[in-house]
Amino acid sequence: MTDPHPRGREAAQRLRHLVPAGAHAYSKAADQWPATAPPLISHGQGAWTWDMDGHQYVDWFAGLTCCPLGHAHPAVTQAVTQALQRGTAFQLPTLAELEAAETFLGFVATGDDMVKFGKNGSDAVDAALKLARYATGRTHIAKCAEHPFFSTGDWFIGTTAARGGTHPEPATRTLDFPYNNTPALEQLFTDHGQHLAAVILEPLRFTPPDPVFFARLRTLCTTNGTVLVFDETVTGLKYHLGGARTLTGIDPDLTCWGKSIGGGLPVSALTGKRALMELGDHARPRPGNPPLLLLSTTHGSDAAGLAAMRATVHQLATTDAIPRAHATGAQLRTTIGGILADAHLDTHIRLTGYDCFLNIETHGTGHISGPQLKTLFLAELIRAGALVRGIFYPTAAHTAKHLHMTESAVRHAADTCRKALDGTFLPPAAPNRPL
Repeated sequence: MTDPHPRGREAAQRLRHLVPAGAHAYSKAADQWPATAPPLISHGQGAWTWDMDGHQYVDWFAGLTCCPLGHAHPAVTQAVTQALQRGTAFQLPTLAELEAAETFLGFVATGDDMVKFGKNGSDAVDAALKLARYATGRTHIAKCAEHPFFSTGDWFIGTTAARGGTHPEPATRTLDFPYNNTPALEQLFTDHGQHLAAVILEPLRFTPPDPVFFARLRTLCTTNGTVLVFDETVTGLKYHLGGARTLTGIDPDLTCWGKSIGGGLPVSALTGKRALMELGDHARPRPGNPPLLLLSTTHGSDAAGLAAMRATVHQLATTDAIPRAHATGAQLRTTIGGILADAHLDTHIRLTGYDCFLNIETHGTGHISGPQLKTLFLAELIRAGALVRGIFYPTAAHTAKHLHMTESAVRHAADTCRKALDGTFLPPAAPNRPL
């Protein structure tokens, strides 16, 4: 069969020769995608992306969910262009930092008093835990076991299969607890409460938060003097402008933000109450304690990124972008569910989660496993022009045209998966897609 990606494959080989794994994020590397995925992306606009060989795709992951308005949104592009024309890096604080802080605390992290900006989620998460250790004088961290990624810091990555090069000691002070499991949470505090500097978790992923669990979590953290940290690197700006923490019924002590808050540019943030956040003021250390370097980054004040954040937040706050994305997700859920039911696949492939963040869950049979079925489903979606990596992330840029093209791709993928489950699978020819 003729390779549909000759230019992309050649360019990807050159990139891998120069960049380890050929990607700057592990989730973008070739081994994380089906073989039908384009080797390299050329460019994007709205909810479309194009590869090096001219194939056009409906993009359902928007730059690892970093682009809630779609690629190259005009308001974000204009704001960044204006920032570039005024200069982006200075040796003293800038007006851009004040305006960014006022915007973020006024519209997104409402209820929090202070913010520190960084460039990626690990910046914010590691700073939050450093602050928690400093505030409590303790060293142990408890993380939610079901939530897949928090940081590249040794305290977390040292507990995973990717622990090569880490110092082993921090990982020994990292504990796990299950999401929405109140008895297990209570046991965690019974056994380790006096050592816990912080508890960190995402407010939710695909399972709705149990209000009893979260109320007990808040009480246990307060009673034991443990800092409660919500990681909204993924969830921020998707469920509500104020993040998914609004769905839990409680307020955390610190919140970490990233990905979509920059509208496609690298921006992260740590927010919290003044009593905690001011401990990160190195000019005002606690009596008897050494100064704390909370989050000191050369480019946390980058004016282009902060301008992109302000433009993104303004668009989400003043338009129906978030409700529209949710409505798109609801329509997508209904359409895909109907196709899967018609193909008698609904017991093997289904969508879980909220309309703004839909997970593809698969269950196999004796001759094809769940992961194999998922890989096949994704491979055929991509072959048919829908660029999906296990999650559908609807954005404000998705329209009826994108839904129609995705419906066709799902029908194609469902037909192939049905044949695979029946044992009559034949590799299909690549269907037509716009170029």
